[in-house]
Amino acid sequence: MVLDFAAAYDQLNPDDDDYRFYAALADELGVTRVIDLGCGTGTLTRLLASRGRAAVGIDPDPDMIRVARQRSGGEHVDWRLGFSDCADTGSADFAVMSGHVAQVFRDDDAWSRTLRDLHRALLPNGTLTFESRNPGAHAWEQWTRQATLRTLDTVEGPVEFWHETAWVSLPLVAYDTFTRNPRTGEQAANRDILAFRDVPVLVDSLETAGFSVSHQYGDWQRTPLSPGSREIILVAHRRS
Repeated sequence: MVLDFAAAYDQLNPDDDDYRFYAALADELGVTRVIDLGCGTGTLTRLLASRGRAAVGIDPDPDMIRVARQRSGGEHVDWRLGFSDCADTGSADFAVMSGHVAQVFRDDDAWSRTLRDLHRALLPNGTLTFESRNPGAHAWEQWTRQATLRTLDTVEGPVEFWHETAWVSLPLVAYDTFTRNPRTGEQAANRDILAFRDVPVLVDSLETAGFSVSHQYGDWQRTPLSPGSREIILVAHRRS
């Protein structure tokens, strides 16, 4: 059983609250050049580019970039395979990391390098925005087969897909992603580890990298951040 995860990504993640939030923020700020780091299949990148902006989408997964290029509007985006060091110096006034990309940098040095790269890539007073799951909300407690099970239609027939938390040692949380063919019983699993940084750590890392945090939200409706908020959504600006 082979599941093309990249092709199925949008079906597995149909909610677009984050995309609409970031697109609206870009509109409000009147930005003209954007970087989407960890762009995945490029849904947000293409949305930002559709407003007539110059858009760069960067992702280390070649399958994600493959799918992004093939989607409608993909021809208007500069797709780059790689990491934050692929961003050109002084090339953007808006940088975004959606889809909880900030949490894949479980090593603090890698997270700091990423922030420094984005600081270099942004113009003075340019905006960096991203979200991270709030460790205070204990999202991993809901990562069970019962709570996350979905069934996808594929060329091989229906495939079950779900998550299960493997271990918790904050700020790190490991979880397994399972796929199963209900017809044959064939099953596969893949383990990932995410960093659940709290607000003080995130703000301090941004300030150390040369940013000033202007807004902190707890959801996509811009509710002020609270200890029990599911999301930590930060908007920061590059200091000169």
